[in-house]
Amino acid sequence: MGEMILPVAIVPATVFGVAAAVKSTDLEGLPRALVDFGLPPRTAAPLGRLLMTCEFAVALALVVPPWARVGGLGALLLLTLFSGVIALNLMLGRTPVCDFFGGLKAVPVGWSTVARNALLAVLAAFVAADGHPHWLFAGLAVVMSALWAGLWAKETGEVRAGLFAPAFSLRDESGRTRTLCDLLAPGRPLLLVFSDRPPGPHTALLPQVARWQRTHGDSVTIAVVSGGPHTVPVAAGGGDGPRRLLADPGRRTHTDYGVTATPAAVLIGAEGIVAAAPAVGAAEIGKLVAKALRLHGRPTVAGRVVLFASAALVPAFTTVCGADSDVAPLGRPPVRHG
Repeated sequence: MGEMILPVAIVPATVFGVAAAVKSTDLEGLPRALVDFGLPPRTAAPLGRLLMTCEFAVALALVVPPWARVGGLGALLLLTLFSGVIALNLMLGRTPVCDFFGGLKAVPVGWSTVARNALLAVLAAFVAADGHPHWLFAGLAVVMSALWAGLWAKETGEVRAGLFAPAFSLRDESGRTRTLCDLLAPGRPLLLVFSDRPPGPHTALLPQVARWQRTHGDSVTIAVVSGGPHTVPVAAGGGDGPRRLLADPGRRTHTDYGVTATPAAVLIGAEGIVAAAPAVGAAEIGKLVAKALRLHGRPTVAGRVVLFASAALVPAFTTVCGADSDVAPLGRPPVRHG
């Protein structure tokens, strides 16, 4: 492998290695994720394991000189397949959350995801073609990098999964000021349910919110952000009603979280990172509660960083092993080639 090939190959190899490692930590969630992308439920589990195996194989092949070009071709084929599936979902109006493909956080797919895959595909093609012609791949890499950066900047202007949740400071039913940090302090996922005052049809969800608080209080923190011109009355949280009722009279927090219709909810991970884009309607909010229960006890971002670092050591290790043939054994002169 040429001197320029190995540094380029390490990038897709690391991405595929991390993707496979993250999948291996959540084998139960992998089929659900694939179903969200439109795969049949019956085939999701075996295809998920096959995909994980292929990613491990591609990551290894990319950093082993004799197999690098095969690994580059395999990476190119997988990236083309991924991009096609993502583009199809986007054209159908679906943005499933992707928390296992080479990332350390859950994010909904977008056109920036396709652009990112295109950049990785250029690097994989560079390796598969043994770096010739290098000027063509360099130009494509610049174009795809600019496209990815532009689309990512456009999409991150919204409150979406993978971004830090906007901070707030609101008064609860007892008059106490509650902040985002206060609600995240127990180390559990936080579900913010957005409502409005005066009461309307959305208030029919509040008894269900109270039941969720009683049933799942040890696994997820649930708070209600009530917008409107009136403050939350002290008695609102008593009896069988929900607790942690936060008054947002100017609806500023509603605006910060991109909530334009109620009832709505936003799920925030224990690290303060949005885990799911705003969901509207009782049925979708119920799905967020189920997702919050799955998040409880899963590896945190810090834990995934460890996986990322471990995967990054694989290329270095294989490079050292590959260099052994040029190292002379102790007590013998080095072998001169050529």
